[in-house]
Amino acid sequence: KTNVQRVLIQQKRAIRALCDLSPRESCREKFKELKILTIVNLYILETITYARTKTLNPLKTGSQLHTYNTRHATNYCLPVHRLTKYEEKPSYMGSKLWDHLPAAVK
Repeated sequence: KTNVQRVLIQQKRAIRALCDLSPRESCREKFKELKILTIVNLYILETITYARTKTLNPLKTGSQLHTYNTRHATNYCLPVHRLTKYEEKPSYMGSKLWDHLPAAVK
């Protein structure tokens, strides 16, 4: 198991203890009720926040590159790269995660 999986299991165990849930009961709704982010949600939030605030070269959206009214005009145009290692950069991953957010959240 990865460290993230271990932390997520501990988070679920803590929620179950707080809310008196049985071990086989889902705790997804309890995370929402208590407004607690899981470790995965925290990673997504921090990565998007980093990409939006700390990058030196902000990426352009489709609407900044052309005037066509397209479905994905608000999405970032991600830079072309050779290696998949580049996709692990927080700036790239944050921009990619931002594109997957619903329009109401953006």
